[in-house]
Amino acid sequence: MVTRRPPRWRPPVLWVLTLLLGTGCAMLRDTPTAAPAGRAASRSATPSPNARDILLAQQFDMEAYGAGPVSCPDDLAQLAHGRPDDRPRVWVTSGEDPTGMSSAVAAGLGEESLLCLHGFPPGPITVTVKAGGRTYTTTVKRVAELSATPSAMDDLFNGHPVEVEDVGGGLLQSGFWRFLPSEPALTDLARSERFTVTARSGAVRAESEVPLRLPRGAATVEGWERNHRIAVYGYPVGARVPIGLYRQEDRADDRTVAVLQREVGRVVMPRHRVAVFTVPPDVFRTLSAKPAGDAHPACLSVADLAGCVT
Repeated sequence: MVTRRPPRWRPPVLWVLTLLLGTGCAMLRDTPTAAPAGRAASRSATPSPNARDILLAQQFDMEAYGAGPVSCPDDLAQLAHGRPDDRPRVWVTSGEDPTGMSSAVAAGLGEESLLCLHGFPPGPITVTVKAGGRTYTTTVKRVAELSATPSAMDDLFNGHPVEVEDVGGGLLQSGFWRFLPSEPALTDLARSERFTVTARSGAVRAESEVPLRLPRGAATVEGWERNHRIAVYGYPVGARVPIGLYRQEDRADDRTVAVLQREVGRVVMPRHRVAVFTVPPDVFRTLSAKPAGDAHPACLSVADLAGCVT
């Protein structure tokens, strides 16, 4: 069984499938932009003659990333340029760009994220996300303390209520979740590299256009235990990206090293740079099997990454 940390637990220390190599994004703006609709890439994509092969590492040191997104108060200070601002706002944030290439408030595909709301009075709040000509609506549930129930990776896109807690100063903040919506939102977001989020409570309304970072990485998609799928994203268009089965080993110098066992498949990066790969049944059984003794479980990783999912 593949396990992952419930995104609402804090402070987090998780092994991430995403190497933090993002691209710069535009600053969060207050005007919506619709994105074109499209279909997801699949493992059956036909490589072009110019497709570039990317090689798997024979082994790599496991890296642990403990930093989650910055807080909503930090973002608000940036959006308001450090001045008092009581106007209603809504945005989604994945924190600072790990590459340092951009200081914009933005969401990052596959990254831990937060929903932030500011300046809304007591009462029900409805949040609407627009991407690729489609609309996704959910309600906001105010709670005194966020629950420890794992969040879905397609929160904001699955219609389920999103918990938020009051963090002071008129700010409501959700728990962390891995920002990786299910199809068709996944492809829509990747194609446009932005989405519009709107919040409404009675006569109070706020809307923002949120840029989307597309770092190089991979992650299991929502429902992994049933569909056995992973999303691979952020690689150059046309690149043939391999997925490898690794076995983790403890070394005498206290390092944990992932050693390649074999390649299990590959995807070809489409124009929107997100491809979905279905793990073969025998590989999934290997990943789900309980290791003997003190051995580490098998895991998957993708070329150029230093993270593994177990």
